Amino acid sequence: MDNKITGGCHCGQFRYETSSELIAPHYCHCGDCRKLYGAVGAGFIVLEDQTTVSGDIAVYESVGDSGNCKKHLFCRVCGTPIGERVDAFPGTLVFTPGTLDEPARFKPEAHFWVSRKAPYTNLNDTLTKLDTQPEG
Repeated sequence: MDNKITGGCHCGQFRYETSSELIAPHYCHCGDCRKLYGAVGAGFIVLEDQTTVSGDIAVYESVGDSGNCKKHLFCRVCGTPIGERVDAFPGTLVFTPGTLDEPARFKPEAHFWVSRKAPYTNLNDTLTKLDTQPEG
């Protein structure tokens, strides 16, 4: 099996390739994810030094529920949410699983920020449920 993981945006202008393992694959229920991704976010972390990216991205900065600065990444052409950089976790990138060329590579392990989940969200699975996020 090829260890490279690839993905990109809807229009193909933005692409990435990584040899990093998918770290902490999760669903996120924080206020930012509810607003930016339509209800619940999902992501996985990769090591930046094992990842190459190409294409033009737009960056939107916010302060997350944790108090950390987050740089949300979007394709500048089609608007696909690509992921984010979080100041608290230098050297990493978070990508959204919808960008994966092989979606089956995303195997979520936990729900983050369950304390902030929307009242209409039901968590009827056996994944780990964390009130906030794991510490770095």
